[in-house]
Amino acid sequence: MEESVKAIARPAASRSLREAIRKARLDEAERLDVTADHRDGEIARLELLKAELETVFAEIPKQDDRFNLTLVPSRPARLWIDLFTYVAIDDGSGAYLFIRNSENGRRTLFSASNVADVTDRITAYMAQEIVRRERMEAAILEPGPRQKLFAEPERSGPGTGVVLSAFIIGLLTGAAGLFAAVWLSVP
Repeated sequence: MEESVKAIARPAASRSLREAIRKARLDEAERLDVTADHRDGEIARLELLKAELETVFAEIPKQDDRFNLTLVPSRPARLWIDLFTYVAIDDGSGAYLFIRNSENGRRTLFSASNVADVTDRITAYMAQEIVRRERMEAAILEPGPRQKLFAEPERSGPGTGVVLSAFIIGLLTGAAGLFAAVWLSVP
């Protein structure tokens, strides 16, 4: 009777630590393979987008150093357009996400599954940024008749002459008061 209770309480084949470790290693290897395949797919799709954008980046004016087409195989993989914007692949839908980082957090500017749509949107974004910078530089270098490069201080208080005269009058009044106090206190 005791032998049957022991056999029911601990079946030897199902509780082997060695088998459990082997099974856990196989599961992890399978999961890593799926993750690696997914990551390789992301990088391949971003390389395709990069190839489409290289002709656009070749047309950037030489003096404009804001844009830099760089593929970073991080997790998630990112194709950087400039210092603040990049393209990544959405895990759920597999769509391209055109994202901008700002002090308020990340904001998705555009999302599409088609490479041509994303390329067109990025090209339009770059053109808008170039025009915006040209407008800002023109405003700084060529101020209009009403614009002033540096604000002139407004005169809100009394002039220097008034302040200097008040100081001299106060100095003379103080000296006269001191002299009178000494004259009256001497017997």
